[in-house]
Amino acid sequence: MVPASGHVLDNGEIAAMLDRLADLLDIEGANPFRVRAYRTAARTVRDLPHRLAALVAEGKDLADLPGIGHDLAEKLVGVVESGRFPALEEARARVPAGLADLIELPGVGP
Repeated sequence: MVPASGHVLDNGEIAAMLDRLADLLDIEGANPFRVRAYRTAARTVRDLPHRLAALVAEGKDLADLPGIGHDLAEKLVGVVESGRFPALEEARARVPAGLADLIELPGVGP
């Protein structure tokens, strides 16, 4: 399935979304295990030998991937199918834009 935008996200783009969500959750002081789960998922997606979109198209269970639970697997299918990551959008809305932008500066993190 091709998202409405017509752009199929590659693994690097999806991994960047997961990393960004982890950063925003870290800024918010979220549970460190949750933050680590998103970072682990980002590494898994980034290191996949195949496109995540191809795995979704083949009907593979993404929860079989290391570090990906069932809840996150469902979210990733949604990201691939829609090109959007609602959890990231919600976190962006909660964190002041200027603060979120600061983590992009070299040497500055969450």
